[in-house]
Order: sequence, then C-alpha cells, then structure tokens
Amino acid sequence: MASQRKSHVFRVTGLSRELPDGELKTALQEALNDNLTDDERSHLKAEITIVPSCYVSDTERAALVQFRGGVPQFLYELRVDPLGDWQVEVGDNDINFDCHFFGFTQLYAPDDNERVAADIIAIAGLDGHAYGSWQGRGNLGRMWLRDFLSKDLPQCRTMIYGYNSKLSSHGVDTILDYGRELMEEIKKVRNTKELQQRPLIFIAHSFGGIIVAHCLVRAIQTMEEDHPAITSLHRATYGMILFAIPHKGLVMDDIQQIKSDLLIHQLADFKNLIRDRKVVSFYETEQTRQLVLDSESGRWKRTGDFMATVGADSALLQLPDHVEDKVPLHADHSMVVKFKTRNAAGYRTAVDKLRQFSKDALSVVAARFTQTRPKPPPCSTMPFKKDPMFVGREAVISAIQEGHKAIGQRHERVALVGLAGVG
Repeated sequence: MASQRKSHVFRVTGLSRELPDGELKTALQEALNDNLTDDERSHLKAEITIVPSCYVSDTERAALVQFRGGVPQFLYELRVDPLGDWQVEVGDNDINFDCHFFGFTQLYAPDDNERVAADIIAIAGLDGHAYGSWQGRGNLGRMWLRDFLSKDLPQCRTMIYGYNSKLSSHGVDTILDYGRELMEEIKKVRNTKELQQRPLIFIAHSFGGIIVAHCLVRAIQTMEEDHPAITSLHRATYGMILFAIPHKGLVMDDIQQIKSDLLIHQLADFKNLIRDRKVVSFYETEQTRQLVLDSESGRWKRTGDFMATVGADSALLQLPDHVEDKVPLHADHSMVVKFKTRNAAGYRTAVDKLRQFSKDALSVVAARFTQTRPKPPPCSTMPFKKDPMFVGREAVISAIQEGHKAIGQRHERVALVGLAGVG
C-alpha cells in the first residue's frame, strides 16, 4: 500500500520550554487533536519535530509539523493566505502556526555532545520559499537542509531565512529593504559575543545571494560600536555555497519588467571583500520557463518560453580557483537547489564542501577576531619652519570662546568676517 503524501510544512512558534521536548510534543499533539474534526482525527496523522528557537532559545521552542492525509480544516486558511498566521490556545499560552517561515527558523537541534562548529544561514531567491525552495521533488519530499544536513552536519546550527519575496505581493521592497530586514534579524539570532564570533556559512539561491552580498558590503561600512553583530559578519563569514546567483543581473525580461531596481550592481565591492573567503559557485546548465502573470490568480507562474535564466557568466564570480570552486549542475534555475536524495551529485559536492568549511572555520575565524588592528604609522614626516608671514588667530579664538560661555542661558551669535582660506 502506497504511503500518503505529506502536506506542506507548518511552523509553530511560541512553545514554552518549561516542558521537556517529549512532553512538549505530546502537548502540541493534544492541541492539534482538539482542533481537528471527528473525521480528521480518524484519517489525519501529524508528524511533529520540536526544534530550538533561534531567538529566545532559553525560554521557547518551535516545531515543524506535517500532516499525512491532507491539511486540517482549521489550518486551511493558511493555504488560501500563505502570508497569514493562525493562533491556538495551549494552556495559558498562545502558539502561532504559519507556513511563510518569515525570519529565522532552526531546522534541527545540534548534537549536544559537540561544540557548535558554525552557523549555517540559507536564503532562497526571488519568488521562492524559505522552506519549499530547498525541498526535493521526489515522492518523499525531502528537504535537504533539514533531512540530510541533520545527519551529515549535526555539529552546525542550520537556519533558513524567510522574507516576503513573492512577485504577486504589492510591496515596493528594494535590495536595500531586503538587506536591512536580514541584518535586523541577524542581530537577534547572533546577539552575544560568543555567537557573533561563531563561524558563519551562507547558502544562497538566486536573488538570495544578492542579499547576502549586499549585507557583507554593508557590514564593512558599519561602525563596530554601533552594531557589533553586523560588523562581525565579514570576519565571521568563512565560506559561501552559492546556487545560480545573478551577480550581473537576471537574463529575464519578466523580472526586469517587475522590479529592475532590485538588481543593483555591487559585484566589484563584493568580489574584493571575499577574496580570502571560500566560495563554491554552482551554475545551471538547463533552460527555465519564463514567468508569466496568470490573470485569474494574479500570480506569476513558470508557463512561458524556455530560456537561460542565469548564465555561467553571471553566476560565476571569476575569482581564482583557490578561492572559488565552479560547479555545473544539470538542472534549471528552480531545480538547481532541490536535491531528492543524499546521493544526488550536487548534494554530495555541497556537503563535502560544507564539511570542510565546518572543520577549518573555527581556527581561522577565531584568529580573525584575536588580531589587533593597530593604526599604521606614517611612512615619513616632512619637517617645516614656522611661516613668519603667518598672522596668528589666538585673539579671535579667545573671543569666540568668550562669546559662547553663556550658551544655554541666552541666545548668542558670533560672526567671522574675512577672506576665506587665510587661516
């Protein structure tokens, strides 16, 4: 007998950590049963995984829930409005269901017996989904960041980042807005010195890589005393796994017609700041159907003509081979990140690189944070004599200081009159 296909994955947040994970799972199952109809209780089966909260791990837990046999009626509203939320009472607490996965979601608990080697942050592309974009199209619907990396990289804190990237929404977000949102969320999940100095590995698909590049460029430009979580990003970043990133723009008329301002060219700055990082650039070798706006649903669908979405010239940074590994994948722009099995060629390459990254990153990143940055001494000094023609300004300065003594007591003005540029 064939097994029932699983439903979409729902995220549950707001679970109290007062209970052990086993009891918490039981309490969540009872809350689900209370909201199911009699018929649904007989044929729906919920699969629940308790995971740490990225934000308040000391007091809260989260959960990933899938149903076999369909979606329960009380959650069907989230299928109609995928950007919505649904609350359920559990004792004295309200828990929240969603399937948009906005913000950060941790996919599994790291091995308690090992030190966390690195944070892995995965960011999907434009019109993608934080969870579904990484889910294989096989009959088991495996999501490799969760189902495979939990076995192959149990020593990492693996998180997905969700943002409203739907082309059908009415937002006016730009790359600047998406970058700001990501940096604000990073501040919340890397909010201690220990977390800020933990090695960081980015995995990005398509437009997600543009957001990562923007954030790293901004991190270099940020003052450490203002936002230590942001300024630490560049030093903490050890490597990146990039899938079909449109560094030079998407070769798609439809995307350009929608939001051409999203594809800001920041390639030169990005290439300069990652020359001592590790980069793996996967690029697609198959064509993808163009996006076409469905007039009935108001949504964009891939029903147009076939074309190359991101060519190798755009997906590759063309950095030296010791910095950037360049890997072709026999897939289109969407399927390039959807691995069905742990034996998929693309997954084997990616996980081998991730293993090496997590192994080498601790010592390399720690050294970056222990290095002092002394102010370089001047190369030489030029002696000079006092100019006998110079007219001093000591009296003028004294008058200005005297005139400003009463600031705060009464309004004062001081006017300087003279030729500009003479002292």
